[in-house]
Amino acid sequence: MRFVAAILYAVAAAVLLGCGLAFAFHGLAAPTAALALAGGAALGVVACCRDRRAFAWPTMDVWDGAALTVFALFALRAFLWLVFRDRDEIDVLSPNNLGDLSLHITYVRHFAAGAPFWPENPIFAGAPLTYPVGMDLFNALLACVGVDVLRGFIWVGLIASACTAAALWKWGRSFAVAGFLFAGGLFGFEFFRRWELLDYQSDAAWAGTIEVAWKSLPLALFVTQRGLLYALPAGLLLLTSWRARWLWRGRPVRDCPPGAPPGDSGSEGVPRTVAVEGDRATPPPDLSHPLPRWGEALLYAAMPIFHLHTFLFLSIIAAVWFVALPAARRHFGLVVGAAFIPASWQVWQITGHFHGASILGWKPGWMQGDQNFFAFWLLNFGLLPMLVGALVFTIVQRRRRSAALLVFPALAVFLLCCFVKFAPWEWDNTKLMLWSYLVILPPLWSELLARWPEWARLVSCAGLFFSGGISLFGGISGAHTGYPIAKRSELDGVAAALRGIPIAERFIAAPAYNHPLLLNGRIVAMGYSGHVWSHGLDWRPRLADVERVLEGKDGWRETAQRLGVRYVFWGREEDEHYAGSPQPWRDTARVVAAGEWGALYDLTLPPAR
Repeated sequence: MRFVAAILYAVAAAVLLGCGLAFAFHGLAAPTAALALAGGAALGVVACCRDRRAFAWPTMDVWDGAALTVFALFALRAFLWLVFRDRDEIDVLSPNNLGDLSLHITYVRHFAAGAPFWPENPIFAGAPLTYPVGMDLFNALLACVGVDVLRGFIWVGLIASACTAAALWKWGRSFAVAGFLFAGGLFGFEFFRRWELLDYQSDAAWAGTIEVAWKSLPLALFVTQRGLLYALPAGLLLLTSWRARWLWRGRPVRDCPPGAPPGDSGSEGVPRTVAVEGDRATPPPDLSHPLPRWGEALLYAAMPIFHLHTFLFLSIIAAVWFVALPAARRHFGLVVGAAFIPASWQVWQITGHFHGASILGWKPGWMQGDQNFFAFWLLNFGLLPMLVGALVFTIVQRRRRSAALLVFPALAVFLLCCFVKFAPWEWDNTKLMLWSYLVILPPLWSELLARWPEWARLVSCAGLFFSGGISLFGGISGAHTGYPIAKRSELDGVAAALRGIPIAERFIAAPAYNHPLLLNGRIVAMGYSGHVWSHGLDWRPRLADVERVLEGKDGWRETAQRLGVRYVFWGREEDEHYAGSPQPWRDTARVVAAGEWGALYDLTLPPAR
């Protein structure tokens, strides 16, 4: 596992160093990107070499092998075809990624082109960027040193998948890996009526008749939310390290660690014995080694720029354990203290100087809406609420303090998400609920299911995982042949037209998630309304201004000046959505470039004579 930790150290250090250099030199460039990557790589190598603890290959059983094999097949299918070229088209495999990957391409190319830091929001000109862009910044570093942007997405996704699979396995063995891959309620049982392999946990499978809340975690979150490529493995390693430090070491034999019961009761493919000193038990070597304190501080300090929800969840766990475990207070004080300044600075930037609280809202029932209470929770979560209820009863009855320190904070966060929304779109609460779910999985197995008869365990796992399994395989099946996001010829033509125009210049264009200006990393007055709204920005007045300009209404020029816009772009999207516009700039502004892709007008220059 030290190799996974070393990779994550390298990524975290490269991004933090790259961000600092971008501030110092007013943007990224090839030399600063190379320096940041080299610094991160050096730290990873040193960390790996300095870790001289005895290393033995962990013991696996058939269930571990099966779960990790499925994870590998999912990752290869999802990321080798994450984005690909098909003749003149650029396609994505998953329809979930049509808007998300387009946005990430925008960010990567914007940063790689030397955008001043902290960057202006390319999808909302004039506003600071309020999005955790750590993974995109890492890809921008790679792009600056010559790595193709699209291939960079693929390779980063594959390596992150390997790290995530390893971290999941270390956290909860095959049960945690399967729990992540196959999370689901009862929607997948629709397979027995339709006999079609589909992602039944997507709204598309129900043609809008049902709104699915608990979607496939790999397809709806891991593949689309790029910050999780770092946050998932790093967060899991932090939790595993904290568990090894404070919940496993020095525990009585009768309260041995989840997944590592003493004697012959080992049920998750781990060694069957534990080292005993007096009446104390220590986990097996492959489970017990925590991260070095500086490593914990680095992973935690870098977390906000990658994934703010994960940082919030880890902070809650650290706070609860700080209060509940006096022996851990010095450790958490040092880790959080070391991370305080860099993490606070990142949160300051990502929240728009702590103005992001306006996106909080009271939303009882989460996404239940007008749906029947029992139908909503049963369809989305199936057996899980009942099993968690039984787990809580078992923990209280048996006074399992260590399990309680995992389960009760996780449940508290989940219940909070059922009443408070942490983003304009309440579904984004899933980014926190995901962590509650993952934290509960190991004690759910070791404290409850592992004690049941084999037939009961098999029935429970089938009930928990069948729906998610059908949805996962349906979401990556051969029926998905790609969804176009751009034409290569159009992107190349626009890229040629933009040469010589500084990256900080602003454009007026149709609000579309895959506009060629955005896919070339340029700043537009307003991008896709769905993205702008989900980032908590006041988008309606801006949309009215953009439409006033594109429709050529009275005062269009003054509106463009107020927005700080110099260029008007007119192409395929504009022709389609604003066909009735008189386009007054054709007679009053200079055409700086034109081609099959459209035309670009400079509002500050008169027409060429």
